[in-house]
Amino acid sequence: MRTVPLHGEFAVRVEDIDLSGPLDEVTVTELRDIWMRHRVAVFPGQDLDDEALASFAERLGPLFVHVQKQLLRPKGRKEIMELSNLPGAHAPVTSELDWHTDQSYTPKPVFGTILHGLMVTEQGGETAFADLAGAWASMPDDLRARVDGVTAVYAAEGPRVRPRIVLTDEQRKEIPPVPHPLIRTHPYLDRKSLYLSPMHIRTIDGMSEEDTATLMAELIAHATQPAHVYTHKWTVGDVVMWDNTSVMHRRLPFPPDQKRYLIRAGFHLPEDRAVPY
Repeated sequence: MRTVPLHGEFAVRVEDIDLSGPLDEVTVTELRDIWMRHRVAVFPGQDLDDEALASFAERLGPLFVHVQKQLLRPKGRKEIMELSNLPGAHAPVTSELDWHTDQSYTPKPVFGTILHGLMVTEQGGETAFADLAGAWASMPDDLRARVDGVTAVYAAEGPRVRPRIVLTDEQRKEIPPVPHPLIRTHPYLDRKSLYLSPMHIRTIDGMSEEDTATLMAELIAHATQPAHVYTHKWTVGDVVMWDNTSVMHRRLPFPPDQKRYLIRAGFHLPEDRAVPY
């Protein structure tokens, strides 16, 4: 196993490992440590089906199942979501997606997300990642003073969400808006990070939506400076895994006539570490 830095200390390429094979506990622990330290890990040249992806994710934590069951294929493992624009796709993905942090609108957000590229576009469709731990470390003192110790309200139907499928009334009851700290501490590394999900944050610290939007614009501008952003250009076989405690991401636009097919899995933290603090 060999590691190659991709963007300073943020994002790393991990080579000479087959995620579909039997991985011993020592190797899994080493991978987990590398991933958490760098926040984003890229594993090129993989070939995983649904079962293999789910099996790998399960070695890292309890598997995530999306509350919006409409996004899941009618058949197959419910823990695996497809992101596809192919004919017959159950919930087609055809456009870009704004900055967000996966499932930040739930009481116990997803710890890690894993995305595997099986068919990728020649132009566009990159995934951009913003280093929110680096953004906190480099934040100017005046802005830091305004957000440290502050709580934000995160909602599935946030102010910048353009949903593929609208929530049902039952799903709204299942995942009502939830408060989380705007600055959270990593559950294992004791590392502080901005917990930013522009798609999902409705209000910050009891502010009006207008004042929240103003502060959000400042935070987004700081967190998405080139020094904090790694943009991944997909090649077939890539597996990319990111830490949702310390990273937000977005999907860039792509030509609608180019085929794109990826599969996704996610995993949670243990119960005693699952709620952000």
